[in-house]
Amino acid sequence: MPPADRESQVQVAPGVVDLGVGQPQDAILPVSLIARAMRAAATRRQPLGLQYGPERGAGSVRAALAAFLAQQYRTEVDAGQLMISNGNSQAIDLCCAALTSPGDVVFVEDPTYFLALRIFADHGLRVVGIAVDDEGLRIDDLEAQLARYAPRMVYVIPSGQNPTGASMPTERRRRLVELAREHDFVVLADEVYQLLHYSGPAPDPLAAHVGSGVVVSLGTFSKILAPGLRLGWIQASDRLLDTLTARGQLISGGGLNPFTSAVIGSVVADGGLVGYLEELRRTLYGRLTTMGSALQAHLPPEVTYRRPDAGYFYWLRFPESFDATGFLPVARAAGPGFQPGPVFSPTGAHTNCLRLSFAFYDEPAITAAVAAIGSSLSRTP
Repeated sequence: MPPADRESQVQVAPGVVDLGVGQPQDAILPVSLIARAMRAAATRRQPLGLQYGPERGAGSVRAALAAFLAQQYRTEVDAGQLMISNGNSQAIDLCCAALTSPGDVVFVEDPTYFLALRIFADHGLRVVGIAVDDEGLRIDDLEAQLARYAPRMVYVIPSGQNPTGASMPTERRRRLVELAREHDFVVLADEVYQLLHYSGPAPDPLAAHVGSGVVVSLGTFSKILAPGLRLGWIQASDRLLDTLTARGQLISGGGLNPFTSAVIGSVVADGGLVGYLEELRRTLYGRLTTMGSALQAHLPPEVTYRRPDAGYFYWLRFPESFDATGFLPVARAAGPGFQPGPVFSPTGAHTNCLRLSFAFYDEPAITAAVAAIGSSLSRTP
């Protein structure tokens, strides 16, 4: 028999509804939409996407993506300032390789996306956490840390922050860019959830500030189409994109994922992504609402959380004495799983917090899992 596949992102044990899984559910992936696009790509007269391709990606794909982003962001997007990536994880890695050196300081939100911490460690970077509140990165703490450190990069998730669900207001985003120019650091904006805002207009993306020369905005199709596409984009100034594309990986290998980008480029150009994204927002908003209702019904009042405006996650804060890591096996014995708070911190903080995702399961499963978490609290040591 062939060896079992190991999957770092999703390893859900039988009988567990793991609300720690931060990816879209199989059932909501747009299989037919992508299949039609693949058939269309296969019938073209020219073997589009079957050659190495330009380092920034095919011009037609970037043009279609620019038009789509301009519509969604409500701001002008220059196709010349876009580069196709293999998704945000690869883009973060590429930016670390091209824009930093081992020993450089990188600021991150604390808490932050925990798997990005591994990428920074791979590059020998010194990670310093910056506090967040219900409106994302705290600018006052950033300014205090700038008096002590000279970061090469500040990594932020400005909308639907992972794990807290917070979204930075426009003024904070502007001040962050001002500080980047004053202190000569790069803002690495992981805008993975910018297109998944659920209530009211989204704040302008940090991508709107790429003209400053200090912002690199990362986007991905992993959350708005399918993770297996391994496709995303980088938006930055020509100077920064030239630095990224000068890496030997691209000089040797050409454009990143040219065939898939040709397929998805047609999905974007034909308007299929707009329709699917509207449907996806409705689905996720329903799950967000269901989880909020379940939390209110089944958790004690001393557990605090805020309803996210964007993204995939609720961030729960328990009393200071609560041990989320110790509670995890207790909850799993009853069925549900979650991500404990310390994994999101460069210092192992947030021991009394946990993250729940509403993206991977349908509404009945979410309700049952939250109810099980609530009932498990009485069995906490």
